[in-house]
Amino acid sequence: MRVPPLYNDKSWQRFFAGLAIGIIFGWLFFLYHFGLVHEKLVLEINRQKTTIEHQEQTIEVLRKDQDEINEQNQKQLTVQDIHISFVNEKDVKLSELTYHELKGAVEGELEVVRNKDIDTIAGSKDFLLKTVENKIFIIGEKRYQLKVEQLILYTALEMYLRITPAE
Repeated sequence: MRVPPLYNDKSWQRFFAGLAIGIIFGWLFFLYHFGLVHEKLVLEINRQKTTIEHQEQTIEVLRKDQDEINEQNQKQLTVQDIHISFVNEKDVKLSELTYHELKGAVEGELEVVRNKDIDTIAGSKDFLLKTVENKIFIIGEKRYQLKVEQLILYTALEMYLRITPAE
């Protein structure tokens, strides 16, 4: 069987010519729009680089200001942070959640000393110790009482506590 010679038919010639012209116009259209999109993206990236550089400069200035403020705060000697540690943590064998809740409860009780002068806190140290030692902390269904083993008072209040079950 023989394939008919369709290349001589005018309708097929017009079809292939239109296909070739369509491919060329499509390619040119793609290149044009790709160029526009690429140009917009390059401009946006440059704008973002400028913004990032400006933000980095701002962050650096703010960090310097914050460092200066921190130095001034240390000169004024205020309690800025509270650290709670348990000395018999391994002996009592409580769950991590219980330790976390107990630590949070103690920090909540001591939150009033944050940003206070160390001289003021040192003057009322006995009151601070009694506040922690006389309170019974209820975690879940169990009751705990804490005894202050050591108290370190500086820009950070460090308190070392012993956990005992309350009666």
